[in-house]
Amino acid sequence: MKRRPVLRTGAGLVATVLGGCLGAPPRATGPRHAPDAPADQPRQTPSRPDLAVGTFDFEATDDDALRVFGTVENRSGAQRTATVAVTVRVGSDDLERETSVTVAADGTAKWAVTFDVAYDEFTSNGDLNVTLE
Repeated sequence: MKRRPVLRTGAGLVATVLGGCLGAPPRATGPRHAPDAPADQPRQTPSRPDLAVGTFDFEATDDDALRVFGTVENRSGAQRTATVAVTVRVGSDDLERETSVTVAADGTAKWAVTFDVAYDEFTSNGDLNVTLE
């Protein structure tokens, strides 16, 4: 017969605990608009480079060497030439290969380099970095 007071107390406790969670939704804080740029220092949108590495990946050649390949994208309206630098680290050894690629206006060009490193050795203990110079 003492169940009702216990249930009422338990329900009151649950309502008290959940009251903080189910209260008013959170309100936004902080400024509603970005501040204006200073008059003597107008804002400038950062420029994007015309050439960028589009994609890159790696695979094993027929003789189990490491081959790295990918694309370079040209975002400009003129033909551009870039040097793709690929650095492979296996253990404590750094190996670098470069290749030149010419990309048509608003186009994409493929590139590939091969390293004298076993594919399995690279996949178990290697690191890869591709940049444009």
